[in-house]
Amino acid sequence: MVLFLLKSAACLAIFMAFYKLVLENERMHGFKRLYLILALLLSITIPSITFVEYVEVSSLVQEPKNGATPLTEVIASTPAEESLSLDTPTILLSLYLLGVLLFSFRFFKNLGNILVNIRNNPKLRMQSFINVLLKDDTVPHTFFNYIFLNQKEFEARKIPQEVLIHETAHAKQKHSLDILFIELLQVIFWFNPLIYIIKKWIKLNHEFLADQAVLDHGTPTPYYQHILLQFASSTNRKDNQSSLANAINYSSIKKRFTVMKKRTSKNSVVLRSFSAIPLITVLLLGFSEQVTLPKEEVASAEIILNDATEAEIAQYNQLAKKYNAIAQEKRKITPENLKTLELIYRKMSEKQKKEAEPFPECPETQTHKKLGACSDQITEYNTLAKKYNAMIVQSGNIHIRKKDVDRMQYLYALMTTKQRASAESFPDFPKPPAPPTPPGPPEEAVSIADSNIEVVVNEQRIVKILENKEIYDEVSVVEHLNQHTDEINPHIIKAGYIQMPPNPPEPKTPLKHAKEMAKKDAVFYLEDEEITAEKAIKILKKNKNINIDSRSKKGQKPQVRLSVKPIEI
Repeated sequence: MVLFLLKSAACLAIFMAFYKLVLENERMHGFKRLYLILALLLSITIPSITFVEYVEVSSLVQEPKNGATPLTEVIASTPAEESLSLDTPTILLSLYLLGVLLFSFRFFKNLGNILVNIRNNPKLRMQSFINVLLKDDTVPHTFFNYIFLNQKEFEARKIPQEVLIHETAHAKQKHSLDILFIELLQVIFWFNPLIYIIKKWIKLNHEFLADQAVLDHGTPTPYYQHILLQFASSTNRKDNQSSLANAINYSSIKKRFTVMKKRTSKNSVVLRSFSAIPLITVLLLGFSEQVTLPKEEVASAEIILNDATEAEIAQYNQLAKKYNAIAQEKRKITPENLKTLELIYRKMSEKQKKEAEPFPECPETQTHKKLGACSDQITEYNTLAKKYNAMIVQSGNIHIRKKDVDRMQYLYALMTTKQRASAESFPDFPKPPAPPTPPGPPEEAVSIADSNIEVVVNEQRIVKILENKEIYDEVSVVEHLNQHTDEINPHIIKAGYIQMPPNPPEPKTPLKHAKEMAKKDAVFYLEDEEITAEKAIKILKKNKNINIDSRSKKGQKPQVRLSVKPIEI
């Protein structure tokens, strides 16, 4: 959270510096209004954006050099800092909540004052706006469609028409929406001094917009400036309007006069407007979060050999906390977030796992042991088991899909004893048929010559007639052979006329087999000691002479055993 606040403040400071140097004194007030609001939004959004880069596994695996202990473990092992970390967050959170409480009270008090003035004072509707006539000697100010004016001056027609147009512009352009937005942000980020500065800039730009509306109405610039000075100096008004209202701010009249005289060409407006795009791009690349993850096709078990970084742990805690909170609502976790959770959780050390949020109890793939299957998984298992149990009862010959059986075995292994007792019974599948007998070696081909006809016979079937290129059925050729048995001279026919059996598939390497079993959530053992899938894969990569034995039983997770000794079957 501290890193996020620092990044957010830095982004806002850069946006404000750009505004001060490039935009403030230019007559492009509509764009400046949009820019200031976007600056506030982007300064909060950019630090929370995460870009995910998928890379090859080898680029993620980095062994510590010279057995050095990671800095995070050294820091975490300091007892003094552990005790400090328990007290400091509590104190800071208490101070923050106290500030939020005070600024919330101030916000609602100002809002209440406005509502009280609207309710307790006479009102006069002028077109789509309502003039609220106050007895207090106050400066004109606006809140949405309500324009607050001094009753005596309004009835005596002492308020210049240009001042009324100025306040009407505030109401028409809905400047109160901007004020409410920045006031609410000030309640949340009351500790950030930049919020107070940009709030003044937003209000000053509102005055620029209202002044521009008066000038566009046909009022000469010198005459309007004279009215502002005369109206400000001829009365002794109390500047006691609410901070939620837009009021004529006489303390900024000098800067407003300067901007009134400023002329900005169309080319300059376009150039300065588009110059904000590179600024946003640079901030997006510089202050967003960069996360490196393995490519999807790579098994997650083979990537994670190092501890998780602080950024990854923060991302994991955020996702785990979210899905732990909504678990009772039976909302499903998205595949992308589930993959991120599993990858980071596998990467974390045992100490990091203890300090982090608990892994959500009901994801699609369980990482914790003995948590049991979730309701969606039990429903999926029951559907498949019920389907195959019905097929077994109705007929002995059933079509079994291997992926359904594998899925049922996986879900059944996840269940607790209580869940299995209440679920559908596991189907009693018939034993698979014996594999077909492998074909024997091909018989030697035979060549028969008669009347310029040469045939090739392989395993008592016709392959081709060589010379006249005619195809005969088996019956006619067999009759021909019976008539010319004394002419058969066996010999090897040219290669290419004889179909050879295909080469057998290459056997899987132990490493490849271990990766496949890791995807099936198998349990790995090294010399009867249970180890993680990551460690097993790491061992197989380093030692090619490790013996491996893989077995599966109904209702249990597959088991893979590694041993340097011969494995007895």
